[in-house]
Amino acid sequence: MKAIMQQREDIRQNQVWIEMLNTPKFNMKKMYMAVHDRAQKVVWRTLFYGNVARPRALITLWHACHERLATRDRLHKYGAIDIIHSCFCNTEETQRHLMFNCSETKGIWRKVLDWIQVDHNPLGWRQEMEWIIQQTKEKGDRAKILKLTFTESVYEIWRYRNATSFGNVDMNQHTDSKIIDTIVYRG
Repeated sequence: MKAIMQQREDIRQNQVWIEMLNTPKFNMKKMYMAVHDRAQKVVWRTLFYGNVARPRALITLWHACHERLATRDRLHKYGAIDIIHSCFCNTEETQRHLMFNCSETKGIWRKVLDWIQVDHNPLGWRQEMEWIIQQTKEKGDRAKILKLTFTESVYEIWRYRNATSFGNVDMNQHTDSKIIDTIVYRG
């Protein structure tokens, strides 16, 4: 509600809105373009263009891009749980740690990158986002495979984390090979 009210105030102060109030005919296209041009575009939006990953993987990536995955630090912040340590190591579980900073998940990402023959040393979440956005700017097959690989890796790492956290031992075996199988099938 607060965001809606803020938009209302922003529109009232918009020069195009003031002009529209003084004209006999309201031009919706002109107003839309004035509001739309002010909207911030996120740099990671290109990861979703032409991405052939599974819809559930795309949704998980979207949550990760917004840094809204329900990691233990976020759940602890809302009072839902008391334990904040990662299920893989003794570090606080944040999304930045879980996605490619943790030795377990970094190893999975490295194996998948090796399989698609990409020589890259994984870094943290933000660095990986910058790297994947830079690598997928062109529209070729390599960019499509990298988008698919990144999206499915984030999704399977998240599933692996959930399976390990909730004690489902059958789910957490061979995460890298699950990602590779999906790449072969979807790619």
